Amino acid sequence: MTYLWVLLLVFLLGLGVGKTLEIYATVVQRDREAELIYIGGLYQEAIRQYYLSSPAGSKRYPSGLQELLRDPRSLTIRRYLRRLQPDPITGGALKVIHAPEGGIWGVASTSTTQPMRRLNGAEAVLVVDAPGYQSWHFIYQAHASEGEVTAGADINQELLAP
Repeated sequence: MTYLWVLLLVFLLGLGVGKTLEIYATVVQRDREAELIYIGGLYQEAIRQYYLSSPAGSKRYPSGLQELLRDPRSLTIRRYLRRLQPDPITGGALKVIHAPEGGIWGVASTSTTQPMRRLNGAEAVLVVDAPGYQSWHFIYQAHASEGEVTAGADINQELLAP
């Protein structure tokens, strides 16, 4: 009889540990999603500041992410990012999204993992029809008359195709 109780106890401990690991994995993924949204917002804001600080009449996007670390157009040191942030989902570099008129428009994750969170245009994140976090595009697109961010339906989907 003692043997059955030990087996039952081991079984229940196994279930408890399994559920705990499942909950932990969910918490870690949600934390990484939140960090991806935060880091994507940093890049988006840095690109916006770079674009808006361009001399009048010659607004342009940065040609590389290194220009966000130190703006070569300025005589004084001007930084839009302190350092290039890695993709929190994969740990590698973020994918660069190029603007149709040249330069860097934004960044995206390279992960194909299915996100837990559903995004809409409210977070200023363009969600394209692709599986995984790679569909979350953190871009800055300026209007012709003002320098406001546009995300979501206003952006032509074909421009974002790889």
